[in-house]
Amino acid sequence: MIKRIDLFMPPNFSQYGVLHHFTKKLQEAFLRLGVNCRLLEAQHNNPKPFLTELFQDPPDCTISFNGLLPDDEGRFFCDLIRIPHVAYVVDSPNGFVSLVKSPFTIIASVDKQACDFFRGIQASNILFMPHGVEKNLGFESYEQDRPYDVLLLSSCIDYEQIRQLWQKQYPKGLSQVLDEAAERAMTDDKLSYVQAFVSSLDAYVAKGGEINPEQINFIEILDVLEMYIRGRARVQMVQGIKDAKVSIFGSSSQTTSWQKQLGKQSNVVIHDSVPYDQALELMQRSKIVLNSCAWIKYGIHERILAGLASGALVITDDNPYLHQNFKDGASIALYHYGKEEALNTLVNEYLSDEAKRNKVVAAGREQVMHNHTWDHRAQALLKELEPMLQKIRNAAPA
Repeated sequence: MIKRIDLFMPPNFSQYGVLHHFTKKLQEAFLRLGVNCRLLEAQHNNPKPFLTELFQDPPDCTISFNGLLPDDEGRFFCDLIRIPHVAYVVDSPNGFVSLVKSPFTIIASVDKQACDFFRGIQASNILFMPHGVEKNLGFESYEQDRPYDVLLLSSCIDYEQIRQLWQKQYPKGLSQVLDEAAERAMTDDKLSYVQAFVSSLDAYVAKGGEINPEQINFIEILDVLEMYIRGRARVQMVQGIKDAKVSIFGSSSQTTSWQKQLGKQSNVVIHDSVPYDQALELMQRSKIVLNSCAWIKYGIHERILAGLASGALVITDDNPYLHQNFKDGASIALYHYGKEEALNTLVNEYLSDEAKRNKVVAAGREQVMHNHTWDHRAQALLKELEPMLQKIRNAAPA
């Protein structure tokens, strides 16, 4: 039986403070369930208090969002202290490949296809654990003022430069494979960018294409492909909305900005990025929240959950997990890349019919609060972790 869980605050301030927010809300959920759960934070210049508190009363396991990666010498903290650690990965999996080398690490991913990715590289302790949202997130009323018609909370990614770089750096055949993989991953709701790349590469090689798979840096390639898809999908979604006013809150990249990418699209207003707590307030003041997360092909992003909980209609890219948990047009609005005219019509329809919009939001919010809060994730973790912790203890040498 799990008696104590310690949550580690992320060592670095994550973009918009979102990982710190998740950590606090998951701890609160564990506490509500009666779990003895501490929130520990190591100070860079003075780690002694953190270590003293940890070792004076060791937990059964520790948890942190996006995990604890190895140090410069390849050592994992959890392996050194011999306490299992749950790396709750909320980003794409290719940046966390090193986690599979740690026998004391359990990987929890928000995307089921990412779980398959980790298993494919010989990870053994894997959990599918979708995003969550705090149970007390809400709003005043459906009649409250919502000045933002359409809201997008996303950073700008220079996807065009990414493609130009792969055309220059990689052989022509590999560049063609990346082009094909990007198109397939964006237009197939069930196909991950990893699967798209591997299958496109296999097809190219089978036709006699001169690529040696053994000479490909797959992690580098997947990073490039995923970032291209992520950036292009966001821009394409906004470009599809021709009439309604779209308010974007997000940072620029080093080489471009939202203004440059969207050109003279007069219905778009660009704002600076905001911390996550402020982003939640913006959702509570919005009629529609856009979600573009093309890398998740079987899971749910926190913007979907937070948007519905905040009383906004969420329009998001489709995937099978969403179909299992929501109903298009009844508790959520689903969008398919490449069908921008339908997206524009969808936005206009929901903005012009407040009663219909609120009905969908109410049903979506009910689904979120009954199945997708951090309390639900904490309950699932307690259930799933017990046998995995026992497995790790049994496998660990004395």
